[in-house]
Amino acid sequence: MTERLYRPSNGTEGCGFYENWCSNCARDKPMSEGKDYDECGPDEVCEIIALTLAYDITDPKYPKAWTYDEDGYPCCSEFVEVGQEISRRCEKTVDMFEVNA
Repeated sequence: MTERLYRPSNGTEGCGFYENWCSNCARDKPMSEGKDYDECGPDEVCEIIALTLAYDITDPKYPKAWTYDEDGYPCCSEFVEVGQEISRRCEKTVDMFEVNA
């Protein structure tokens, strides 16, 4: 199955996407908590938002996170619900060292 990326068709659709996803995501403090952008550290601002505005959907730099779910609705595959811990580890990278807990 080929990857089908999502890009809002207009500003109204984009605002709806931000409201449904970004404003409920722990990855972006300005969107989810209203924190001043200039007071945020690099780990408090989601770069996906900026990249979707900076690049065309056909550009290889356009984020792969904005796509469609199995029902055909736009979604963000990097979404982390506010209050949940953000994993900084790439889930596609195998562990090099076994950790005994």
